[in-house]
Amino acid sequence: MASSAVLPGAPSAGPRLEFLDSLRGLAAVYVVVYHMLLIPQPALLAPLWAEKFAHSGGNGVVMFFIVSAFSLYYTMPMRERDSRPVLSFYLHRFFRIAPLFYLLIPLSLLRDWLAFGVLHSPWEVLASVLFVFNLVPGGEEGFVWASWTIGIEMVFYAVFPLVYYRIRQLSTAIAFFFACILGWMAVQLALEYLLLPPEWKASMLQWNALKYFPTFALGVVLYFTFMRSHATAGDTAERRGVGAALLLGGLFAYCAMLQGWLPGVFGTAYAWPGVVCAILAIGLALCPTRLMVNRATAYLGKVSYSVYLLHPTLVYFLIPVYRRIYAEAGNLSLAFLASLALTLAILLPLSSLTYRWIEKPGIQFGRRIASRWSPRTPIQNAPAVAPVPETSR
Repeated sequence: MASSAVLPGAPSAGPRLEFLDSLRGLAAVYVVVYHMLLIPQPALLAPLWAEKFAHSGGNGVVMFFIVSAFSLYYTMPMRERDSRPVLSFYLHRFFRIAPLFYLLIPLSLLRDWLAFGVLHSPWEVLASVLFVFNLVPGGEEGFVWASWTIGIEMVFYAVFPLVYYRIRQLSTAIAFFFACILGWMAVQLALEYLLLPPEWKASMLQWNALKYFPTFALGVVLYFTFMRSHATAGDTAERRGVGAALLLGGLFAYCAMLQGWLPGVFGTAYAWPGVVCAILAIGLALCPTRLMVNRATAYLGKVSYSVYLLHPTLVYFLIPVYRRIYAEAGNLSLAFLASLALTLAILLPLSSLTYRWIEKPGIQFGRRIASRWSPRTPIQNAPAVAPVPETSR
């Protein structure tokens, strides 16, 4: 299935980039597999054929960050047609993320009180409401399960307009990636000398947003690579051939990474996964094979935000069911696949409901607010790039 990107010089209205949806959907399911094994304690066993792959499912978050930065660059020309582009950007982002997240705050408070006897302080709740918990040492994870990524995304959103207006071509995007790597190295060095509680340092080294900025930078590199590949596109068959080579090369590199064959030259565990995921993404962009880009994966991408935020709690409450399946299946592969099938059978309809009744109305309300506070004005010679609709994360 060919990607239906609309590029500079084309009309401003057009279909979304299907490979982006599919990447989100596949990444979301990958994280679900990872947490389905990890959240039960003791952890569930994975069959030998899936063990290394399943236990590396946290790399789905890496793909989320890459796709997020790509999407922000891809949709920002739409914001530039509004009278207040930066305000429009923040309004669209807030109403894309906040409605579902705000619903989960009281539900998480109730879950933690009833299931664990834990009460969260008003300051923790306020930090979540304001999306600043990534800036609170020791509180970066948030109490809404899996929300640590939301805290990191919000920090990147805060600086994105500055990044967007400074990083305008492929070479500077690559420079931005290495600047982010060096910046995180500097932060790690500084933490060695700062007189902070050891638990604060450990928490910052694990969850601080700057650690993940190189991954966002790779999303920007992906964007400019994608746009350049189409702007200079020659023969479609040749472009798909290059995409196939990158896709297969990326799959090989991912397998090599799982085997520990890649040298640790970046000083951060997320750099190589980011590089490999970026290679896979551009390969899929140029050669969107039906095996990975299809209606099913595109649907998963549409509801991926709900899938991501809802799945940890669902997995937790399914632990007794998983134990029963593993005890009675008689075969590890069958138990693993049956548990995953059950999880998705409950999770996907639930995610569809929250997408329809929570996410989508929030997106539409955000558009109305943005149209009032930042009305659209004609811009001469504006780059006409088809948007990824605001149903994207």
